[in-house]
Amino acid sequence: MLAFWAVAVFLYATGVDRADAQTVLYSAGTDLAAETGRPAAPGMVATDPEIVVTAERRGEAKVAAETEFDEEAIAARGADSIQDLLTRLAPFIDGNGEEPVILINGKPSGFDRSILSYPAEALDRLAVLKPEAAVRYGEAPGKRVVNLVLKKNFAMLNADATGNFATAGGQYGGSLSVRRTAIGGDTRWNAQARIGVDSAFYKSARNIPRRDGIFDSTGFVSAPGGGEIDPALSLAAGQRVDVAAIPPGALIGMPRLDDFAAAAGALHPVDPDRFETLQSSRRTAALGLGATRPLGDFSASLNLNASRSSSDGLRGLPMASVIIPAGHPWSPFTTDVALTRPFSGERALRTDNGFTSLGASLTLNGSIGGWQTSLAVSYLRNRADNYLESGVDVAHVQQLIDAFDPAFNPYGVWSDGLMIATRNRTKGQNITARFNVRKTILDLPAGPLTWNLTANTGRNDTRSRQTDASGLLIASNKAVRSQSSGQMSVSVPVSRASEAGPGWPGDLTIDLSANAQTMTGSRLQKGFGGSVSWSPWPIIQLRAAIDHSDNAPSFDQLDAPIVTTINRIFDYARQEIAEPVWITGGNPDLKRGRRQRLTLAATVRPLGNEILTLNLGYRQSVAKGGLAAFPELTPMIEAAFPERVTRDAEGRLVAVDARAINVARDTSADLSAGAALRLAIGGGEGWGGTTGDPLQFDLVLDHSLRLKNELLTRPGVPVIDQLRAGGQSRHSLSFQASLGRRSFGANLDGSWSSAGRLRGAGEIFTVKPPLRLNLSAFIEPGRLFGVPGRKGLLKNLRLSVDIDDLLNGYRRVRREDGTVPAGYSRNEIDPLGRAVRLTLRKKF
Repeated sequence: MLAFWAVAVFLYATGVDRADAQTVLYSAGTDLAAETGRPAAPGMVATDPEIVVTAERRGEAKVAAETEFDEEAIAARGADSIQDLLTRLAPFIDGNGEEPVILINGKPSGFDRSILSYPAEALDRLAVLKPEAAVRYGEAPGKRVVNLVLKKNFAMLNADATGNFATAGGQYGGSLSVRRTAIGGDTRWNAQARIGVDSAFYKSARNIPRRDGIFDSTGFVSAPGGGEIDPALSLAAGQRVDVAAIPPGALIGMPRLDDFAAAAGALHPVDPDRFETLQSSRRTAALGLGATRPLGDFSASLNLNASRSSSDGLRGLPMASVIIPAGHPWSPFTTDVALTRPFSGERALRTDNGFTSLGASLTLNGSIGGWQTSLAVSYLRNRADNYLESGVDVAHVQQLIDAFDPAFNPYGVWSDGLMIATRNRTKGQNITARFNVRKTILDLPAGPLTWNLTANTGRNDTRSRQTDASGLLIASNKAVRSQSSGQMSVSVPVSRASEAGPGWPGDLTIDLSANAQTMTGSRLQKGFGGSVSWSPWPIIQLRAAIDHSDNAPSFDQLDAPIVTTINRIFDYARQEIAEPVWITGGNPDLKRGRRQRLTLAATVRPLGNEILTLNLGYRQSVAKGGLAAFPELTPMIEAAFPERVTRDAEGRLVAVDARAINVARDTSADLSAGAALRLAIGGGEGWGGTTGDPLQFDLVLDHSLRLKNELLTRPGVPVIDQLRAGGQSRHSLSFQASLGRRSFGANLDGSWSSAGRLRGAGEIFTVKPPLRLNLSAFIEPGRLFGVPGRKGLLKNLRLSVDIDDLLNGYRRVRREDGTVPAGYSRNEIDPLGRAVRLTLRKKF
């Protein structure tokens, strides 16, 4: 009887389906009765020391987990969604911050991103698979894979309200979301709606030096070279007049000399910082629907999503200065006068962006003749609208004045056609399909030899139009591209440790992969790679991987919508803060390149479990003609890409084309070391806990040493050593500490980087990144203080607080003599500073 209950507890504890568990128990009892000749009592089997029951856990992946988080460990993180949970667990998943590949109950998620909006409570466990999992599931080498195992039965309706603000003031925002999730075995569905608003962050909210120039909300006339405007005006005013405001009547009719005499000496100065935003106001709305259910021998997932985002920013008060010649119909003066006026009162220059997207995806997972198959199809349709005003077309205004046309009132309301502005409208649609098959094709003594094939195909259609302020067409473009790729991989187990105990050579597996890709306008790109995973003893895992691939730009890198915004950066050439037009989006001129990567890694668990994990790694990458994001604008980068930088006649930074670039050669190498400590303390009642709810403590420390980082932008120019002269840090340290259980928890994470050296404008600058700390905490008062079984307002309520940049630090720059360059004050570098987010979550 003891054996029966031991087996029963094991089956149910490991998540085996109830019906399957009963079948196993019944079969065990029936077989034992047949052997002994005695009938088994109902619900009982006779004891037999030879009975062994083995059951695979529900949702288990085909690759073993490197790290696993159970339900208690997940709850102690206080995450509101699976996406939030993945962010909080990033140090355990991928120290580089790359988004992992997602499995759902051991099966590829395809294009199903709705799973990320599920509440974290829907998870039974989360497993970070070993590094070799990526290739075995048909993904690119080096990607990390996370298996999300959902609870078999789960239902939740919850609403979240969030408010955020900067502790120094000036910026605030909030969001509301409602989500419904239901899981019943292999069937599940989820619906979520969310809206969010963030206020504009005005320059006047911080003590920042104002922009040079004259800013007046009404406008005035003066002598072109300074001094007295017109002796006749001085005589009419009874005093010498050097400046006179535009009289109100001039807006609708020709002004007289007496009108200007009444406004002599009157000005209407304004603070220009009121008309500039450091961050645009933002509005977002999103709706997502997803459903998964069995379909014969397959599992089908259908997802629909729609989103809309917009932002509105201000670029300053546009002022214009023109000359009105003597004798002009609108001038009562006997001499030429200078007219200085805003475009239209206190109307500021605008920068507006809008983006709308509609998407759908379908994923099928199942088995066909022993082949595990996955088919995913997605469709995305988007529309982007970008509007940017640069200033008044002064040359055009002066032409209208010089034409002596009485129909044009230089003091009145000007049409929008006199504004220098561009509007970019982009429409795009993308359809992508992915097919993956995998199978064990041979049973070797060390384990199954598995084969994997992945095929991808896609088509992208993008149409764009650029017009001026009057709606006249400047340029248009249409791009239709197709892309197809395939990857084949094989996993060969060479040896396995004996079941009787560890023995030489231990667990040894070799993974090999080859891939090819073709795109419209580009020849075939090929790649290959391989990795060796070796565990000579259970506490040690060694891995070596190398891959060589031709890299072609993606659809987004080529044809993404062009977005023009205002970016606040430090201009090393002039040693001042600049606010140039920042251009991002697709670059159709990108070419393909090649990349070689070598990775060596060692993982040691000296205690034989997940309590303590030590990691050591080495990575080397060499890219030739490869693709890279536009780096920080330094004098060396500007010298290498002069066509990407626009300056005015005085050398001020006007615009930067920050779209992706091709580089001749990019070489990097780094060494990393890390340690992770995970403890589950206690588990009894008290401190807001219940039986089986231990206090979870996690600590992660990671250190990275950059050994080499050199960039050759194009042949014939000097190599840029990013570590010696490019401002990059050689040492980086990050940590995360978390403590909590179901009812409360706190998390502190931080990052530090050593000072870097940057050479530019004939000087050497020391760049010192800040020590950045972020704190988050949550509490469930109903669980912590409430009485079990009693309903009330606090039941199923969670309060969370997140503080970004706890120390309110900022990037510091100094010259070799220790002085701080102009423009590198606290508010000019990071004006927003510390920010706080408060979240109230209620489950119904």
